[in-house]
Amino acid sequence: MNSIRKPEEFKFAIFGRIFYTDHLIKELNSRGFPRPIVITSLDEEYIRDKRILTQFGLYGNLERLVERGLAKLYKYENINDIEVLNILKENHCNIALSTSCRNIIKKDIIKYFQNNIFNIHDSFLPDERGGALNTWRILNGIDSVGDTIHYLDEGIDSGNIVLQKKVLINKKRPKPVDYLIAEKENCHNLLSEFLDILINYSEVPSVKQDNNLSFYYPRLFTEINGAINWNWDISSVERFIRGFSNPYPGAYTYYRGKKINIIDAFIDDSIDKDFHPFSNGKIVTIMDNNCVRVIAGRRAMILTEISVDGESMKPGKYLTLRFTLTSKRKELDHAKTYVPTTKAMNEQETNK
Repeated sequence: MNSIRKPEEFKFAIFGRIFYTDHLIKELNSRGFPRPIVITSLDEEYIRDKRILTQFGLYGNLERLVERGLAKLYKYENINDIEVLNILKENHCNIALSTSCRNIIKKDIIKYFQNNIFNIHDSFLPDERGGALNTWRILNGIDSVGDTIHYLDEGIDSGNIVLQKKVLINKKRPKPVDYLIAEKENCHNLLSEFLDILINYSEVPSVKQDNNLSFYYPRLFTEINGAINWNWDISSVERFIRGFSNPYPGAYTYYRGKKINIIDAFIDDSIDKDFHPFSNGKIVTIMDNNCVRVIAGRRAMILTEISVDGESMKPGKYLTLRFTLTSKRKELDHAKTYVPTTKAMNEQETNK
């Protein structure tokens, strides 16, 4: 297909930052698009992301790309500030893509782009609107990652769909980091195809979402939402522990009044016993390899890694027999209802 439009016709504004923002900037430059501008929230909004994602190569090097002259960077507490509109006009931006923007982009900016503003969302819409989706996928037993580029409107992930891709997670007991790694490659491919569409179509094609098929999941904050209920069935306990594991701090419980995080655990299929619910949470075996067997959901579970005050260790080096892992009823109730904001999460991060 011969190109209908030229790359130099498009002046991109990118809102937000995530691990695939770097790829988008590099692609725009390598394909001959004008140097994009990037508008993000203040650095304080990304403290937690930087801490937990950098070790897995999932934070990115946006500032380094700016130093190389591949993009211009602006940081604002409120991306909907009138000054942002002025920056868009001064830079002659005529197309925008939101990549995990910290603010909800509102009417004035949407109107400015005259229906030429898009969002990349980490799900196969209309399913999985919202946030913390990799944790929710593990909780709900979903073994795939879907990503969508859609028109951005004033709703929540509700605009018409332009492109979608889905990839299976080929791992027996995947953690959130495994989904993130798969999502990184998936989004790279999706963004490349999106740029192809821009230059090969006079108008970006799309299909309307069926709202009746949508599911919305709220953001989660491990330190509050990650309270383990040892009375759930064992499969639910195992998925819950895995869902809040790497790159996150781990689902938590209490041992002799001390809050600890469980990083890794699996169902002990070698023990075919139906324990009384009174046993749930009991530490019953300190194994030779310093793993620990506990009762969860009336079944046996092996804990292989815990974290105490941020220090990872073998459970047998800290836990002892006779005692019970418990979670406070008040915290269990709060965990189910609490909906965090990124601001609140980063405020707690700075207060550590």
